[in-house]
Amino acid sequence: MAKTARPSGKARAIKLGSDLRIGGAAAAFDALRAAAKKPEKLVAVDASEVEKVDAAGLQAVLVGRRALAEAGKTVTWSGASAQLTAAAALLGLTESLELPQ
Repeated sequence: MAKTARPSGKARAIKLGSDLRIGGAAAAFDALRAAAKKPEKLVAVDASEVEKVDAAGLQAVLVGRRALAEAGKTVTWSGASAQLTAAAALLGLTESLELPQ
């Protein structure tokens, strides 16, 4: 499940839960899409706690990031777990997700 929190400063934080598989994909997408409607121009995604991830979860994050970009938001990663980065690399999504390397 994704949680939205307001960090200090003018960024909106999106914290992805430990399970980013098909069952949690909608919540992750909804959190990212909701941030597109908020006034903050910077969105920081924290995926440091992601332990389980599948293609549906990565797709939800990718589409959510695109919605944010279309809304004029800048998206950064405040954390990305080894599981998330490995799954993204396996599917060739590291660059599309703009994950740190």
